[in-house]
Amino acid sequence: MVHHPGRVSIIGAGTLGGTIAYSLLLTNTAKEILLVDMSHNIVQGQVLDLAEVQSTTTIRAGTFKEAGQSTLVVLTADTAPNDADKDRQQWLKRSRHLLLSIASSMSPVHSDIMILVTSDPVDLYVQSLQSYFPHVSPNRIFGLGTTMATDRLVAWLREMMSTSTANATIPAEITDAYCIGTQHSPVVAWHHAKVDGMPATALPNLIAQRSVCNKVVSNHRRYLICERKGKAWFGEASTAARLVHAIMKTSSTTTTTATNTIALDGAVPSSSSSSAAAAAANNQVWVLSVNVPKYECCLSWPVVMCNTGIQHLVDIPLSTDEQTQISQVVESNVADFQASFDN
Repeated sequence: MVHHPGRVSIIGAGTLGGTIAYSLLLTNTAKEILLVDMSHNIVQGQVLDLAEVQSTTTIRAGTFKEAGQSTLVVLTADTAPNDADKDRQQWLKRSRHLLLSIASSMSPVHSDIMILVTSDPVDLYVQSLQSYFPHVSPNRIFGLGTTMATDRLVAWLREMMSTSTANATIPAEITDAYCIGTQHSPVVAWHHAKVDGMPATALPNLIAQRSVCNKVVSNHRRYLICERKGKAWFGEASTAARLVHAIMKTSSTTTTTATNTIALDGAVPSSSSSSAAAAAANNQVWVLSVNVPKYECCLSWPVVMCNTGIQHLVDIPLSTDEQTQISQVVESNVADFQASFDN
């Protein structure tokens, strides 16, 4: 089994996969990019088009087997709900069948591979891949999660503070502000967020606007985009490309030591708030779909990333209300995972 360092494979060569590839080419992120898709025409068309981009990265069509020997795989392929689905359970089963077909076609994969899932249902895909590839540490299989919702939260907090302070030229310092849960049911961890060092829950103007914030961080904008043009992909592609770039550039410049990796035994230790703050300052904290041991399922949670994937989870205290919301998310995700199996 051959491992190709510096290779990024993108499975799913549609608009999202092609846009991610384009972003990676512009930043010279990888040595080589492979585009993989069941449609030969789509792959060839995308490769011919993307080869026009001036980059030190080479791009070509690849196979599922070749993807399995990459440093990092970005999985964008999915199957959207359609009118033929009798209910959500039927869509979940179709999604799992597609995923298992892809995983089987990639096999065998080397144990040092990293897999980033952008497909929906992301939590189901991440948990299923971790089960399908037990020899790969769960720290190396993760999904895009609620990073975009977290970005929207931070932007909203800064905007709110700029309109409520006399000195609006100095942007507020936002720390420990995360949206957790799922893409469709994001939960704002209000009791952990800080604005200029003060708890967000101590600022009356923010408390009064919490309902507005919940709408901002939700998928409402995505729904509006899809109503007008069918799909939303630029924000998702940009976020995925930033994460891939962060991982690959760290991998190419960092020597693997005990300080920047974790044991490949599936254990994911939690960090302290101080170490999480330091990591956030270096843009290492991402809110990704990961396996959270205390909930025994996959959901979006802040993690510190390194050159081998997830270094550790960030430990965040939740209020009673936030914990109730997360418990509902966990219950829903567990039900989805069980419903995806054939009877």
